[in-house]
Amino acid sequence: MATKKKDFSSDPGGLIGDAIWSAVKPLYKEAKKQERAARAPRRTYYAPEPKVSQKEIVFSVMPRAIHNAGANFSARDLYYAARPLVYAHGEWENGKRLEYGYFSQTLLTEYQEQHGAIAGLWRDPRGSLHEPHTAKSVALGTREVASYEFPEYTFDKILYVEKEGEWPKLQAARLAERYDIAIASAKGYPVEAVRELFSRAEGGEYQLFCFHDADLDGYNIARVMRQATRRMPGYSVEVIDIGLTVEDALEMRLDPEPFSRKKDISSELLRSLSNVAREYLYRRSPYARGVSGARFELNAILPDTARIAYIERKLEENGIRGKVIPPEEKLAEMADEKYRALSAGWVTETIEDLISSEEFKKEIADEFVDKFGLDEARRHIEERFDKDRALSWRRALEEKLKEVRHEHADTFKSAVESKLRERLAGK
Repeated sequence: MATKKKDFSSDPGGLIGDAIWSAVKPLYKEAKKQERAARAPRRTYYAPEPKVSQKEIVFSVMPRAIHNAGANFSARDLYYAARPLVYAHGEWENGKRLEYGYFSQTLLTEYQEQHGAIAGLWRDPRGSLHEPHTAKSVALGTREVASYEFPEYTFDKILYVEKEGEWPKLQAARLAERYDIAIASAKGYPVEAVRELFSRAEGGEYQLFCFHDADLDGYNIARVMRQATRRMPGYSVEVIDIGLTVEDALEMRLDPEPFSRKKDISSELLRSLSNVAREYLYRRSPYARGVSGARFELNAILPDTARIAYIERKLEENGIRGKVIPPEEKLAEMADEKYRALSAGWVTETIEDLISSEEFKKEIADEFVDKFGLDEARRHIEERFDKDRALSWRRALEEKLKEVRHEHADTFKSAVESKLRERLAGK
């Protein structure tokens, strides 16, 4: 049956369109056919295209990247050594970026799990260790901790505080000195260097403490300080948790802060929470992913003197040791060393009083000044630079002056003896 044509008088545009489509339709069909033929064959479930992952590519170039990074390098140095090798790899997806966070936090950890620790790799310092009584602070980086020497009979405890901003308050309260406890302060989770420090300290029978917020991260920090992780699988240290607890926060009537997070927590952390802590910190919604709840910050313990009092109470409740005193077999020897060091200073002070040492030193210096050729100081310095360009002008001049003094050592000594006898005879 023939198709009935449209009424020209009622729809002339439709009639024209139908006529044009009838003419071009075979050409259109042929063009689509050729387009489909030119497409790459579609992957199927049964015959997937082989694809090399980012991790496989990075792992394949890592030995060369380690060699190119040098003898000692940071994770960022290694990233910049690996990146051009990764981008030049024939299987790397064009335009794809290798992100530093993924490289340093995930790939480096997995690579070392499979191949062992990378020789020469160090982590940047994050936080500081503050010694009591010495006014010395040590950056908490892997190189710094590896070379750190614990001072003898100075402190026998270390407290890790997850907030670096707490150190000035602890310093003002002289907590470190009153308890002979070093303070390790950082931002958040302890880096490998901190845990390496604690591992070394435990071998020296130090008491180790951890102070943190009453939240999931805080409780987890205390757990990580004690237990092995992917980065440090063989790590196990006895650390006493004196962090803020939900129970203590409620007793002190601290204001809670609502929180939510998309990622769930580990089963180990969940098991470590008390029933009260779980009630506040671990609320699951049947309609959404993640965890929500109410957390408590240690900064909410106000004034800051109350926070110090809380830390001291927790230290005492957990059996902190008393002040450091060397054992009897060492105390006699060290007491004698201390006496002789002080005595030497007292003798020097007495001699200076007897001979008016500042005036005496000036007279000797004036007597010998011409022998040192100070008017040719520039020439002496430049001559030293020719031998060693690493010297500063001060060090170069000092070496020249010491050389001249050595040449006139006997004369110099005789002059000092002579003037000293004159001074003492006049007393």
